[in-house]
Amino acid sequence: MKKIDQLMAELGFNKNAPDSVKEAFIKHLIKVSEGVNVITPTEKREMAQHPDKIVQFKLPEQMSFGFAEEKSTRPTRPKTG
Repeated sequence: MKKIDQLMAELGFNKNAPDSVKEAFIKHLIKVSEGVNVITPTEKREMAQHPDKIVQFKLPEQMSFGFAEEKSTRPTRPKTG
C-alpha cells in the first residue's frame, strides 16, 4: 500500500504547495472512496478561532400536505360469464 505522499508525488503535486491544497485533495479522495465528509485540521482550526461563523442547519422535516384520503368513486362493472 502506498503512502499519501507517494500518491501525491505520482499525481504531480508540488511538495511546496500550501497545506490547504493538500488537505482538500485528501478530503476529496476520502469522500469519493468512502462517501464520508471529513473535517481537515485547517477547518478545525478555523472553527475554533471563529465559532460565531459556524452555521447550524436545521434537521429536515417531513412535509405534510394534509390531503384527506379519498375513496374511489369508480363505478363497478358486473362480471360476465
